[in-house]
Amino acid sequence: MPTTEEVAAWIVGNVLDTEAWDKKPEKQPLAVKQAERNLSRWYPEVELMVEVVSLQAIWELQGLDPALKFQRHAVKSLNDNGEGITYSGIRDVVAPEVRELLGKPAFELAEEAEDAPGPQYGGCLI
Repeated sequence: MPTTEEVAAWIVGNVLDTEAWDKKPEKQPLAVKQAERNLSRWYPEVELMVEVVSLQAIWELQGLDPALKFQRHAVKSLNDNGEGITYSGIRDVVAPEVRELLGKPAFELAEEAEDAPGPQYGGCLI
């Protein structure tokens, strides 16, 4: 498993938008640990590389934004003294870059398997 220092070095050398990572240095080790835990559950067959853990850790830290917390809980719109925010959908738990690299997570593949039709048997309609 990648260390926080390895993740930090990868982010510095490879990510342009590091604001979420830089704003919460005290939360970085926890974000790495949470990213590793979630990714090992969502992608049990994949060896977790520094790149994947780094991208997911940034995604976890970006999720601390209060506006994104509302979106994660399926709030459609929010108004405060005439100021409004409307969300189009629920924020994905998997970072888009991770999904692009690793494909669908195990929980989505399991849902698809449940929706698949059962075995088809031969015969004729009467």
